[in-house]
Amino acid sequence: MKGKRLTIRNPEEIEVRLRDEKDENVRIKLIFLNLVSNLKVDLEKACEIFAIATSTGYLWIRLWNEKGYEGIKGGKDKGGRPPRLSDDDCRRLEELLKGKECWTTKEVRGLIRENFGVEFSEDQVVRILRQRLKMHFSKPYPMDYRRPEDAEAALENQLQLVLSSLKEEGLKE
Repeated sequence: MKGKRLTIRNPEEIEVRLRDEKDENVRIKLIFLNLVSNLKVDLEKACEIFAIATSTGYLWIRLWNEKGYEGIKGGKDKGGRPPRLSDDDCRRLEELLKGKECWTTKEVRGLIRENFGVEFSEDQVVRILRQRLKMHFSKPYPMDYRRPEDAEAALENQLQLVLSSLKEEGLKE
């Protein structure tokens, strides 16, 4: 494309948008477009100043020319592979997880495999739980199998015995 002068449509709109823009990413694109269109800086030189690839500069110009401000602003859809668990699947998984108080990552991984037919690594399960379901991890309270059923009552009884024996010896609380 060297030799062909690149034209940018609506260069006056770039200046107007630049004054009001708050989003830094969009602002950088507008400054770049302003530099190329209104200040007549060579595209390759402008790309070098902004430390972007020339192809990115052409892409920003193409987006501006085709869609205007909305083109460089971008949208929510960034493309890429769709998630293997949809939002409905995540809601269903959250309901399944409420059925039991404590889960290990391996158990959640098995639950996902059984109910949704999707195989995830343990790291991916952790990411799903933290980022998509906003769940947190904690170390479970250890339950000692040797602990008697009336452990609290036995402890309270023992403390009362010690306190009464200390009072008999003449010690104050």
